[in-house]
Amino acid sequence: MVAQKTDSDKIRQFLTDLSQQSWLQRAERLLWPRFVFHYSDLQNAISILTDGYMYSRAEAENSGKLIVSSGSNQVLSGTSEFVKQCVRFYFRPKTPTQFWAEGIRSNLTLNSSRFPDAHCPIPIFFLFDSAEILTRADCQFSDGNLARTGHRIFSTAEQLAALPWRKIYHNSRIRADETDISFHRCAEAIIPGKVKLDALRYICCRSEAEKETLLYLLPPATRKQYRSKITATNRIDLFERKHTFVESVRLTSEEAFFYFSPDSLSPGPFHCVVTVKSGDRIRTADSPALDLKAID
Repeated sequence: MVAQKTDSDKIRQFLTDLSQQSWLQRAERLLWPRFVFHYSDLQNAISILTDGYMYSRAEAENSGKLIVSSGSNQVLSGTSEFVKQCVRFYFRPKTPTQFWAEGIRSNLTLNSSRFPDAHCPIPIFFLFDSAEILTRADCQFSDGNLARTGHRIFSTAEQLAALPWRKIYHNSRIRADETDISFHRCAEAIIPGKVKLDALRYICCRSEAEKETLLYLLPPATRKQYRSKITATNRIDLFERKHTFVESVRLTSEEAFFYFSPDSLSPGPFHCVVTVKSGDRIRTADSPALDLKAID
């Protein structure tokens, strides 16, 4: 049994009240107060679900469980060791961090990025019940980006209610005089060590193809345990979708057709390796330059 805060009832009531605010009734933000959000690359997601725990960066690195690191070294260098030892949940999707990391990118677009080493090719979103996480006695939360100076860390219901929620949930173009919006969009909840997946409500994929990939790669027992939570629904807008990803796949007895996102800002060229397994046979095709613009 996880220890609860003494003001847990007030935290739950605040979250209910927040979800009913008129300025949050636009569809893409309507469900945000119900959840706190964590995303990780597909390979990490498989490890998380198989283990049944979300780990801090420090613990994942030390145990060899951080298979894909999507964080920028520049950003991580400004993050305290205490924060690295915590499991981190954003209050919202589509943070500035995600903007720079999401999607399969060519070297050209990576090199022109503000954070070229921030790369999460296939993000999987974990949606946790916000009330269950925020009422934990060991849960703290920030008012902004934990990698930047000026952030503050809190823990009480009164402090939660006082966070700048209109800035945290801001979801339109940033005006020139709104210099602190990006900072507040990165507000987080943090819990030391590791977190069991009891409060996990949904596991969201960017497309049906990525959902089927996740399901296929999970061990059978894990797949059975989480299948009902894994979805590719667009009911809650989680992904940037600005860079390359596979939208769908069509198979025949002789061919496989891959349909990529048509509006990608990173159409290639890519170095593409395709491996096909059929029974005990394995065939590999290596293309040094796959350019999605050339594919009809």
